[in-house]
Amino acid sequence: MRTMRNPMAWLGKLLNRSTQYTATDTVTGESQTFTILDNIAPDWSTSGYRGGMSIPGGWRAAVLISDLLGSVPWHAYRQYGGNPLELLDPTPPLLEQPNPPDTRMTTFSSWALDLIWEGNAIGVVAARNAQGWPTAAIPVSASTVGIRRITEPGMSHIPVGELEYSVGTMRLSAYDVIHIKGPCQPGALRGMGVLEAHLSTLNLSHEQNRQARALSRHGVPTGFLKSDNPDLTETEAKQLKEKWLASQRDRTIAVLNSTTSFEPLSWNPDELQLVEARRFSLTDFELMFGLPVGWLGGMNSARQYSNIEQDAVNLLKFTLGGHLARFEQTLSLAFPRGTTVKANLDAILRADTLTRYQAHAIGLDKGFLTNDEVRALENRAPLPEPEKPTTPPPPPAADPNPDEEPQP
Repeated sequence: MRTMRNPMAWLGKLLNRSTQYTATDTVTGESQTFTILDNIAPDWSTSGYRGGMSIPGGWRAAVLISDLLGSVPWHAYRQYGGNPLELLDPTPPLLEQPNPPDTRMTTFSSWALDLIWEGNAIGVVAARNAQGWPTAAIPVSASTVGIRRITEPGMSHIPVGELEYSVGTMRLSAYDVIHIKGPCQPGALRGMGVLEAHLSTLNLSHEQNRQARALSRHGVPTGFLKSDNPDLTETEAKQLKEKWLASQRDRTIAVLNSTTSFEPLSWNPDELQLVEARRFSLTDFELMFGLPVGWLGGMNSARQYSNIEQDAVNLLKFTLGGHLARFEQTLSLAFPRGTTVKANLDAILRADTLTRYQAHAIGLDKGFLTNDEVRALENRAPLPEPEKPTTPPPPPAADPNPDEEPQP
């Protein structure tokens, strides 16, 4: 039976980070202080990844991976002794809807975003069943969670040698936390994500966007107007500059007199190939997020020689494989020994209709698939059983002595 703690009380403790502001009446001079309870996420200027998501390539790469991980169904299998794996039906609540009322898609895709950018995805166990196994978990922003190992007595109520997670004012042991850890050094308590490993590349992409916006706004790169007029005053110089910028913003023809010329100080988009530089940044994003080259439209794309099915296989092998394994192994630890969590990848690997039907035909021809099994793979109901033919009653037995009269 699924037991739930008071969700509002639990959330109040979990998100116990507050902002205070004071409002003052300008007429009476009276002041009042208000407190806003909120999970305040850091901005791009610190360590948050919202700035990275503002870059089109970063948004597309992160959403592509997180949406795929969020849409994958999760199943639990149990095995005792040498018996074959047994699918648990119905799916455990922790895998079907970890954080009600949010859907599975919402919870797992948000975890995936944190795993990609921050290198860690963390959830606090919010409910357990009668046996003590987790049935619900609240996702927590990884950037707001502290992790340390207790090395001395008295440091915490948690025993020496175990991990302590700090979430707001709470101090939790690993027993109450689900922590999917990304790539990390041996013994590290936290994983590494795109934000930590590639912050300089993200800043470079931001700078390219800024320079492109500057070109769009001013119409020309940074430079100076050079005048050979020795009597030019400061006021006349400012007026000359304003007229020059106005003509470029309006995309009109600029007229300079014989004593004035424009000297660019920065690059121009033709000579330094702004478009090619921004396309190369898409290749950087493909490498940072582990996507096959060409998925974001970067340079040296080889996707023209691939098909949809091969694209799905490459994406699963070279991009999603590591993320899926981390989720599977971490979630398996939240269940009793002998229970294994696996992702159902049929939706990702599903081939086109013609290829599937050809594979079904081979299975039917070789005898290792039946018609009903094939229809189940295609989400179709089994065919109705054929009606048995009505058997007429058997004829009466022949009389061996037809000439004899029947005995009374």
